[in-house]
Amino acid sequence: MAVLDLYDFLRDQGIATDGQLLEAGLNRAVLIDGSSEALPPQEQRLPEEQLLALWRIAASNTEVPQIGLLAGQTYNPSTRGVLASLLCHCSNVGEALQVFQHHIALMNPSERWETSVSDDSLMLTISFAPDKDYPRPAIERSMGALVTWMAELTGISAAPTACTFAFPRPRYHWQYAAVFGKAVSFGGDVTCMRLPRVVLDRPIRTANSYLKTILQERAHQALQKIESESLLVNKVRQRIGASLDRGLGIDEVCRSLHLSRPTLYRRLKREGTSYRELLAAVRKELAYRQIRQGQPVACVSDNLGFKDVSTFHRAFRRWFKQSPGALRAQTRAMP
Repeated sequence: MAVLDLYDFLRDQGIATDGQLLEAGLNRAVLIDGSSEALPPQEQRLPEEQLLALWRIAASNTEVPQIGLLAGQTYNPSTRGVLASLLCHCSNVGEALQVFQHHIALMNPSERWETSVSDDSLMLTISFAPDKDYPRPAIERSMGALVTWMAELTGISAAPTACTFAFPRPRYHWQYAAVFGKAVSFGGDVTCMRLPRVVLDRPIRTANSYLKTILQERAHQALQKIESESLLVNKVRQRIGASLDRGLGIDEVCRSLHLSRPTLYRRLKREGTSYRELLAAVRKELAYRQIRQGQPVACVSDNLGFKDVSTFHRAFRRWFKQSPGALRAQTRAMP
């Protein structure tokens, strides 16, 4: 539902053209399985890459750079999935936040929220998986949507008392006040917002304990399925890391998992990734770690299975916008 909601929003706002959407492999007519055996649309899963593709289209639009803020202020009950429906039937904001944190993978498997509660305030911190590289509009949307949903579910505005974004101040920064209040800053270490602690006790107007029980079970089943599929991704990553220095490839990974190559491709695609993307991600992580540890460049190149050092150099510059030597010098200069 997150993909459908964003697809329709970008198209309605004139941000994404039909040509752009088709070029990104997004066709509204075939996003949902309409067969008789299919799950309801609210419980169907689409690859995360399709959500990322939509956000990249949004981020490339220069005429409406504040599209993430606009999306975050939009409340559309007709596009609620299992998790959003469950939140509507929690007893109060505190319970809804706990449910939201635990089941966030149902909306976005790369998004994470952390809460910290003190005597008089609630701190909410958002982060995304670093290898997915979600653009600024996606972060703006998630932050704004949390504020919008709190207000919609409780009937009381929940403007943050302070809000920090980890990216530089955008040219439309003055528009943030309408969503996050006046105490907004940019260039922080993390992206977070502070709210009065009292919001945790605010009751949700649509709460229904009977429907909550039913939706909890549906959410639990959906989350279990996601976690079992994510387990495969982790196993593939582990086997890639263990076989790089031996020059082994996808065939060895398939044998160790007792899967055929087509089956592995299909299951990884369902997870919104591919063997090639996982290979690049593992190499990138290990390259960063080993260079910072001071290992020779030629040794790191061999460890990661590159055919020669020059190929490794090119890949490293593409990943980190600097040479291995520059990163090592930067690391040595750190206190």
